[in-house]
Amino acid sequence: MVAMSAGCGEPPRLDLSLLTGEPCEPPCWQGLTPGVSTHEEVNEFIRTSRFVNPQTLHLSGLHRAGGQRVGVSISWRSTVGGGRGSNNFTVKGGVLEGITIYPDYGLTLERLMERYGPPEKYVANLSGYERLWIDVTLFYPTHGFTVYLALRPEDATLKPESKVVSVWYFQAASLERFIELQCEAGYLGGTPEKSLEPLQDWQGYGAVELD
Repeated sequence: MVAMSAGCGEPPRLDLSLLTGEPCEPPCWQGLTPGVSTHEEVNEFIRTSRFVNPQTLHLSGLHRAGGQRVGVSISWRSTVGGGRGSNNFTVKGGVLEGITIYPDYGLTLERLMERYGPPEKYVANLSGYERLWIDVTLFYPTHGFTVYLALRPEDATLKPESKVVSVWYFQAASLERFIELQCEAGYLGGTPEKSLEPLQDWQGYGAVELD
């Protein structure tokens, strides 16, 4: 179990690391790097970090189709509490595999691209049931992360002020290898070739084309 005693007495602060590169550049986040950091290092971060609200900590097992446990998912919310979802560490085989962070401030697409430039590729899909929205994923594979945005169908346009919903950190690689690694890890169904097919070239701000 992860100890639940983080950050007592310290004031909360915003996580601006994606924009500042401090304390490390992606795919590293706050000293943790997918494919490199160990489960013990993740536990130590959870125990000591003042970014983590220990009262929101939740652990669940990750299992293969046959029921064999292969890892653990560790979710938590920021001490600031501004994100739209729970942050998450995925650990398999004793190694950190991926990091999901919901920014606790209004991270805009413009600020992201000022730092990293346009994405290598993007994809947009219609999601939801009773309430529909458009999921947009921007790929920065050589930096080791993807960015997610949610647009209303009646205004399916990417603008400088469009807000980033979440950032997913993974192992940095070429686009093809980035997708291949995700397929091997079980994040994507089908083959790497099929997963690459719907990706589109970045055309700048404006209306998105659905897959």
